[in-house]
Amino acid sequence: MPVERDEPGLVGLVQQGDAAAFGELVDRYAEAAYGVALSIVGTPQDAEDAVQSAFIRALTRIDQLRPGSPFGPWFYSVLRSTALNLRRREGLRSHGEVPDTTAGSGRPDEDLERTLARQHVLAALETLPEQQRTAVVLYDLQGFSHREVAESLGVAVGTSRAHVHHGRKALRDLLGPIMEMSEGEA
Repeated sequence: MPVERDEPGLVGLVQQGDAAAFGELVDRYAEAAYGVALSIVGTPQDAEDAVQSAFIRALTRIDQLRPGSPFGPWFYSVLRSTALNLRRREGLRSHGEVPDTTAGSGRPDEDLERTLARQHVLAALETLPEQQRTAVVLYDLQGFSHREVAESLGVAVGTSRAHVHHGRKALRDLLGPIMEMSEGEA
């Protein structure tokens, strides 16, 4: 089993021109980056574009990363900026999404419930201010620490905590009635 190399070491190799080391970083962050981008831009196609552009941008600017620094928080700030720019610049195309039920469990009622719940959560996330939305996604869904969220957003740690707190409260307020309805139907 291959040993996973540390990020600062990988970053140093990338800064020296090692494409394979950059490939390792891409492999580590691509899936989570897609989730973050999707929370900002809203459609799968635009999220894919944002992630691809952010990795290219990160590669061209890798020398800006301080030696010994972790790649993740810095990359997520690049991704966030790239996704926001894409959202503003292109006004984002409207795409038909592939329904989640195409790879369902074989129980249409459960698949429909899961799809509707996902749509409600995504719609609720969309209503949050961008920094709260990104903070909640990075902290709660991607497992980043408040320090890493703060670095990604370019804010203080206390501000990161506040964004997560207020974002969660807003989501509870928005999703509470929906969750009570689905619990009452069970």
